[in-house]
Amino acid sequence: MSTFVSLFAGVGGFDLGFEKAGHKCVGQVEIDKNAQKVLRKHWPNVPLHDDVKTAVEWAKENDLIGKVDIVCGGFPCQDVSVAGKRAGIAGALFFQAEDGIRFAQEVNAQTIVLENVPGLLSSNNGRDFGVVISAMADAGYRHIEWRVLDSQFFGVPQRRRRVFIVGSVADRSSAPILIERESVRGDSTTSNSSRKDSSTSSGESTVARMRGFGDYEVDSVSSTLKARDYKDVTDIVVR
Repeated sequence: MSTFVSLFAGVGGFDLGFEKAGHKCVGQVEIDKNAQKVLRKHWPNVPLHDDVKTAVEWAKENDLIGKVDIVCGGFPCQDVSVAGKRAGIAGALFFQAEDGIRFAQEVNAQTIVLENVPGLLSSNNGRDFGVVISAMADAGYRHIEWRVLDSQFFGVPQRRRRVFIVGSVADRSSAPILIERESVRGDSTTSNSSRKDSSTSSGESTVARMRGFGDYEVDSVSSTLKARDYKDVTDIVVR
C-alpha cells in the first residue's frame, strides 16, 4: 500500500480517488476554512495543515519525511484558465505549484501527480507548461507524462477536461501510467478523436510521454520546446 499527501486538497477529491485505488492518505494541506471542515469530517485521523509554503516543516513535525510515496494536488488554476485573466506564471498562484513540487522533493516522494485546467498547456504559448515541467525535472522527477482527460468518460455526468501530469523519480518508460485501452468506453482519445492533447515541455534529459506522439527527449539547449502547427488550445504538436 502506497502512502500519499494531498496538497491543495479542497474537499478531498484526489484523496477519495487515491484511497479507492488502494493508497493511504497520511497528510492533507488546504487553506480554505470551509474545505477544512469537510476534510476533518471525512479524514478525522489524518494530519491537516493550512499552508503549502510551510508544509515541509509540518511534515517534519508529523514524521512524514521519507514516509510519503506520492504527493498529489490540483494547484490553483485562475492564472492559466481560459476563463480567467490569463496572468500565466507571472501570476502569484503558480508559485504555489512550485511549493508543492519542493514539498514532494523534501519528503522524498517517488511520484508527484499534478492537475490543472487545459489552459495551462496554452498559457503564454506553452511556455508556462514548460516551466512546470522544468521545475519537476529539476526536483528529480525526470520521467514525466501528461494527458488531458475528460470526466465524462469516467462515469461522471458532466464534461470536465483537466490536464494530469505525473512525474516519477524512476524511469517508467516500460510501464507508463497515463494510458488507456483503445476503442472502449473510457477512452477519451477515441471518443474525442478530433482533439489532440496539447503539450510543451522543458528540462534537461526529461523523458516526456504523450499519448499519440510517443516518447521525446527534451532539448537540453532550449529553455522550452518549440511548438509547431499551432491551431488551438487542444492542438499543439511537439517538435
